Amino acid sequence: MSDIPDSLQIGPAPAYVKRRRRQWTVRVALVAVLVATGLTFAFRAPSRLTDASDAFDPSLAGIMERIHAENDDVISKHPGEYVTILVLLPMSGDVTETGMGLDTIRHALQGSHLAQLWRNREQSAAPYIRLLVGNISSDAWEDTVTDLEGRVQRERILAVTGLGNSVEATKRVIDRLSKDKIAMVAAVITSDELQRHEALVRMAPLNSDEAAALVRFAGQAVPALKPVVVMDTKSGDSYSRTLGEAYDKTLARVVDAKRRGRALTFDSTVNASSTVIGNIADTICGSDANAVFYAGRARGLPALLRGLSLSRPCVQRDISVFAGDDTSEQAHLVKSPIWEDNGGKIRLYYTALAHSANVTDHGSRVLPAIKARFGNGDEKGYVRLFPTESLDDGHAIMNHDAVYVAIKAIDRYAKDDLAKLGPQEVAAMLRSGTIDVQGASGDITIDRDGNPLRREIPVLRLTPYGATVFAAWSSPEPAGASRQ
Repeated sequence: MSDIPDSLQIGPAPAYVKRRRRQWTVRVALVAVLVATGLTFAFRAPSRLTDASDAFDPSLAGIMERIHAENDDVISKHPGEYVTILVLLPMSGDVTETGMGLDTIRHALQGSHLAQLWRNREQSAAPYIRLLVGNISSDAWEDTVTDLEGRVQRERILAVTGLGNSVEATKRVIDRLSKDKIAMVAAVITSDELQRHEALVRMAPLNSDEAAALVRFAGQAVPALKPVVVMDTKSGDSYSRTLGEAYDKTLARVVDAKRRGRALTFDSTVNASSTVIGNIADTICGSDANAVFYAGRARGLPALLRGLSLSRPCVQRDISVFAGDDTSEQAHLVKSPIWEDNGGKIRLYYTALAHSANVTDHGSRVLPAIKARFGNGDEKGYVRLFPTESLDDGHAIMNHDAVYVAIKAIDRYAKDDLAKLGPQEVAAMLRSGTIDVQGASGDITIDRDGNPLRREIPVLRLTPYGATVFAAWSSPEPAGASRQ
């Protein structure tokens, strides 16, 4: 006889069957109690939006603790007067996949938190700002966005910032959030392809503007410019592709075809890509090129620079390498040189999105009040909060400005009922052409396509030991012409 309830038996039930039935009933009742008391957490999907200190890599625990503490303070003191800004970043820290290492991610979170702190300390700060963090690495972005979409109203989410680099996962996130018109403020996206999304605005200049500014600088730094473009052909990397295309188009306008070398390419997804890059260096040194425009991720630069610096023809001729903003991933001090200096014969310049000079240089046009946020004169200044960190990669500054711009757009509705305000309204304000903010990266004016009208872009020189030196301000040629 099988162990099943009486209702499923044919004919009178024997005593032992009745005992089995009672045991079965008790088990069902126990399950019902567990459900009623909420002990079904093991069956629920984990929250993807968090401020928990142990949610990500241990190196991020310190900044996550600070965000959590500030959030607790806001919720306890201002329960009906806060809104949430969500910082989305590729929290895996896998540079190969996302172009953003853990140091970069930590700086991005620090800058976001800095904007939150300074907003919440204002005398009349309502709405106060709560930050949550979500992971948009390639294996996590879809679950994160699904969680976001289901929690917009409950968590009072009004804007998304950060958004990582110009890679395929970022594009998919933007596509999904654009359908719901959820306000997005991208901190460091530069690809020309990732624009004209209805709910997206960006803090960083387009790759076409960076290329134009860098070519203009190169024309002044290298007499009788003879350039060659080196480009990564990795599928799905919009940054490398659009930067390479922008170099080609810009150089074609200003350098005679006879002085331009043919483009050289490599695929960074190949295991031995460094060997290919080494061969590219040999080819360059065997030509008469004196300038290399590199369109790829920072991790490929050491192989190229070492190859150039070990070639006598290149050292004798002097070679300048010009690269995009992703080079900031190499902007940290190292004990062993990335390449042989050879008395400064092999030089690396790159366009930065922001630099410590923005907030430390007396001649900088950044407002003194904004500079104070990054100085050591206040207990909530960046230097006091994070004394061992550097601003030179620009990510703390750019992510501060992304949150700052989102707050300024939200403030335009300050007199309205916060309960009726959603991310769609904030997106409409961001794209209205009325946002003009003096940020830590400079003056920020958002055009009708959601792009910043940057008049000057900092050009930095990176030393073989990973230190950065400010070289010049350079303007696109002409500024914003591609967006008219």
